[in-house]
Order: sequence, then C-alpha cells, then structure tokens
Amino acid sequence: MTAPTPAATGHALPAGAHVGDRRGLTATGAVALALGLGIVGGAVDVLTGPGLRTVFAVCFIAGCLLAALTVHREDLVAAVVMPPLVYVVLALIGGAVERTATTGSFLTQQALELVNALVLGAPVLMAATAAALVVAVYRWAAGRR
Repeated sequence: MTAPTPAATGHALPAGAHVGDRRGLTATGAVALALGLGIVGGAVDVLTGPGLRTVFAVCFIAGCLLAALTVHREDLVAAVVMPPLVYVVLALIGGAVERTATTGSFLTQQALELVNALVLGAPVLMAATAAALVVAVYRWAAGRR
C-alpha cells in the first residue's frame, strides 16, 4: 500500500512555499538565505555594540551574493530586487531589538532607526545590490549561450 500524495490529502504547499530543489533555490529560498545571514550578522553587531556594523555588512552582502549564485535562473530578477527589501526588514528588526535614546512612540523610533540605517548603510545596500546584479547578469548571459 502506498502513502497518499499531498494533493490527495489536501496538504499541498502553496505556490512559492518551496525554498529549493535540485536546481537550486527558489525566490523564497533566496530571500530566506539573505535574511538568515543578515540576521546572524545583525545579531552579532547589535549584541556587541550600537547599530549594524561590519559583521552585518559582510553577512548581508555574502547572503545576497550567495542567493544570486544559487537561485533558479527564472528567479534571477527576484535576486536583484530582493536586497533593498531584505535590508529594510533587517534594519527594522535591528532597530526594534536595539535600545536607543530616541524619545517618542515606538513607530517614531522605528522610523528614525530605519532612516538612520538607510543613510549610514547605503554603501552596504548598494554593494549587495550591485553584487547580486553582476551575478544575475552573468548567469543570465551565460544561460543564453
């Protein structure tokens, strides 16, 4: 007797829920990879001092680069669009975890932390996006040959 298939039991995963397969990562998997490495780097930086610093920058750029290297070819656009969105999420998480001297409501504090992270972290964000773009363009061009 064989086990019922997920479709027969009604427990199939929704579209986009798979993070990877034998071909590499899906767009969801690429986001998870960049987010995971960014969280690790951000946690180290927040626990050892103020703000997101060098460890976060290295982990975030590496996560975006690895995501672009391992994502399915049809999801290469997602690998390029993903870094700014993941960066905003990580900056908000870092701002929520870190205690600051900023006064005001939680929303005001989060907005100020986000603006601070975007202004001071712009080089990291641009480097991660550029790295993902270069890898994606190379993989796209190599696949057309």
